[in-house]
Amino acid sequence: MGAVAVLCCLVAGCDVAIDGAAGISPAEQQRVDRRAEQRGAVESALKVLEQTPAVVYKSTIKDASGNPAELLFRITRNGSALGALPVDGQAIQVISADKQLYLSATPEYWKAHGLGNSDQYGTSWVRTDSTDLPVNAVEVLNPRKAASTLRTAVSAMNRLIDPVRSKLPDGTEVYDVGSGIGMLRVTTAAPHRVISFAPSLIDAAGGKTLGAEMRVEPLAGDTLKKLQTDLDATIGGIGQPFDALTQVSVSVVNDKLDCTDFVGTCRATIDVANTVIGDVGGTPVHLTLSVEFTAQTLGAQTCTADANAAPDTTTPMSCEVKFKLPNRNASYQVQAKPSARGEVRAPVDVNGVREKLKAEFTALGG
Repeated sequence: MGAVAVLCCLVAGCDVAIDGAAGISPAEQQRVDRRAEQRGAVESALKVLEQTPAVVYKSTIKDASGNPAELLFRITRNGSALGALPVDGQAIQVISADKQLYLSATPEYWKAHGLGNSDQYGTSWVRTDSTDLPVNAVEVLNPRKAASTLRTAVSAMNRLIDPVRSKLPDGTEVYDVGSGIGMLRVTTAAPHRVISFAPSLIDAAGGKTLGAEMRVEPLAGDTLKKLQTDLDATIGGIGQPFDALTQVSVSVVNDKLDCTDFVGTCRATIDVANTVIGDVGGTPVHLTLSVEFTAQTLGAQTCTADANAAPDTTTPMSCEVKFKLPNRNASYQVQAKPSARGEVRAPVDVNGVREKLKAEFTALGG
């Protein structure tokens, strides 16, 4: 038997819709062309973003006085970043360098994230990971990743909606490409570029905490070099950040009180035990001891002491106070109430990080 071929779609009722197909009206063809023009502009703009060595994201929050305040967050396509992110209306300072993330935030922010030393953490940089931000900002705001995610978001939008154009305050005409999730704006004129987008388009779950809109501008030449210079300076001044990736608990296991007769000097000797959860990489635990002394009719005095201890060890610590004795022949009952806390500071190899940043920015053209 010879070969038999069945040719599909030569029967009544088989219909395929193709943009620009023969037989449509001139008005419909114009609509098809406008949609194609917008898709081309969006894809061109996303390709530019994808290939940009670094970008700056701009967002606006209200300051303590209720006035608008602009935040800047600069990031390279390799993930090195510096700036502030708007998290639920407050500015969170961010450094990302050498694959380490450091945040600076208020004590209230750290308390909301379950850190017991929130008052201390609010005074310094803190080494942590992306879980202490509503979105993994270093990943999703990387220009390559952002372009890819925005492309996916746009592809899921209704392709048959007529393009919407608008003008920015500076006169730039843009396409408003949006859905219920948020809006992407790209220039209508070539060379096309991304002007802004809703953070919810790059992270549907946590993006809304970053506000309604992030504006985007490329960094190159002097502005790219400025990012390297600012990162160098910030890393140089970061000191020893608190380490939120480890948990330390301390306890007073022994305490001894000695007072010298007729002199008024009292010394407390305390054994402080620390327990660490997490990899501290040999970094010592910083212990702080505080002892409150009280004596009837003599009042109260407090002394403090500091020590560095190996993880999971017990460390003897001591401090003393001196009471003024109104009657050297009298007896006074003295009580001591010790308390201790521990923290781990993350070591930062400033010169090593700067060398890696130099190599990165040289490759980026900075």
